[in-house]
Amino acid sequence: MIEEWPGKGEEFRKRWEQVFADAISPQEKQSIYFDQFLWHIFSYEKLPCLEGKEAMRAFREMNRVICYLFYQEREETYMLINAENLRAEGLRNEHDVCVVDPHFTWTHVQTHEDYCGPYFYRKE
Repeated sequence: MIEEWPGKGEEFRKRWEQVFADAISPQEKQSIYFDQFLWHIFSYEKLPCLEGKEAMRAFREMNRVICYLFYQEREETYMLINAENLRAEGLRNEHDVCVVDPHFTWTHVQTHEDYCGPYFYRKE
């Protein structure tokens, strides 16, 4: 089941930043153009993450009974219920999309770049 939450993109991006980029200083964020793409914290190696096939495998192993999907540049957010069939491979045509669990303990990010990502990060 998919439930659309219009207008929630900014809220989810801010929460993502608070949870996953909290240890990165404003100066560091500026130097990696974090305001352009959240996933720059991974491509600029500011957080240790899994990339490529390892990221896809880790995402597949996560509990996805409920997860949220949101975009870098769009305001739609989606709550996915019983999303066990959602695979990283299915997100390849999406650009700059983040998937998180309800408690923001992990994230999977599909970028618009063929040579960057996908990325998977799990907060310790």
